[in-house]
Amino acid sequence: MIIRRGIFFVTLILFSGCMKSVSISTMRPAEINVPNSVQSIVMVDRSLQQRQTLGIIEGVLSGEGINEDRDGVMALFSSLQNNLRNSPRYEVKLASEKLKANSILGSFPDPLDWREVNNLTRKYGVDALLAVELFDTNFIVTNGKRKKTRKVKNADGKEIEEEFTEFFAEGVGSARIGIRLYYPEERAIIDQDVYTQNRTWEATGTSIRDAVASLVQKSQATKYLGSAIGGTYAGKIAPMPVYLSRSYYAKPKKNVYMSKGARQAEVNQWEEAISSWKMGINNSSDGKLMGRMAYNIALGYEVIGDLYAAQEWAGKAYVDYGEKKGQAYAAQLRNRVINEQILDEQMSLPDPKAKESEEATTGKPKVKLKIN
Repeated sequence: MIIRRGIFFVTLILFSGCMKSVSISTMRPAEINVPNSVQSIVMVDRSLQQRQTLGIIEGVLSGEGINEDRDGVMALFSSLQNNLRNSPRYEVKLASEKLKANSILGSFPDPLDWREVNNLTRKYGVDALLAVELFDTNFIVTNGKRKKTRKVKNADGKEIEEEFTEFFAEGVGSARIGIRLYYPEERAIIDQDVYTQNRTWEATGTSIRDAVASLVQKSQATKYLGSAIGGTYAGKIAPMPVYLSRSYYAKPKKNVYMSKGARQAEVNQWEEAISSWKMGINNSSDGKLMGRMAYNIALGYEVIGDLYAAQEWAGKAYVDYGEKKGQAYAAQLRNRVINEQILDEQMSLPDPKAKESEEATTGKPKVKLKIN
């Protein structure tokens, strides 16, 4: 099978010695395999009980907490939804319900009852339910002053270094968020994990008060941390777009076939470039040059989506002509072939006939419970 995935190519012409670069747009497989029958997801906030408990504690200390964490959950959902728009895998909806969960502070509650999962997925017409069931954030502010130098002009107009005192404030934010993905058709918890995110912000000023006033607010930090985890989770459950950087030989220009192929590559005429480089190999006795053109041919085939031909030519570049870059490139292409096969599985639509056949054979629906 020849892999020819429909992808959009952006060619960037960058000079690095005798090589130029091309950027290839493709997809990276999801970290976990979600059943193909899951084509739509509803997101629900189930961290209310823990937020209220934490909010009482935080409110005593700072007068903040409950609303900030609620906004943080919404930032997570918004980021997750926006990132999943970059992937053709899921339709995503947001539930209006806010669910409570009795649990020990800082730990996952018991899983949702399957009747409740079924009711919510049926209400929103989706295949799976994603619940945020643990949401804990912290924001610690420290401040101080330090000696620094800056360049100024003196009375004579000469530039000199001047020492001054800089006041600073530093905010350290951290988030710990627990997410479960329920699949009611199989009564399976597809994914259950706790995600952490940390970031440090800094602001400076002419006084401690100025520095603290300029520092990011705790509410903003909470939304940033929630949004970051939402983006991370999107890549866990869905294939996401990525850019691969590749380099090809453009010299020696004195070789008509090498230079013509390089020019054709610059204007995205990759099939024509492959033909030029193949003619160059057939009309050359220079082993080094032939290895470079074989390497270029491999890259050309990768750009047009024929990964098996690309892998074959990368191997020829190394084995037949001694082009050292061909060995590493062949390994990269092997990994791409594996990833493409995984992508094909993850992006394929469910086969209703296979499900009907399994239920007819067993006499009952398939039921499974698994927690990653």
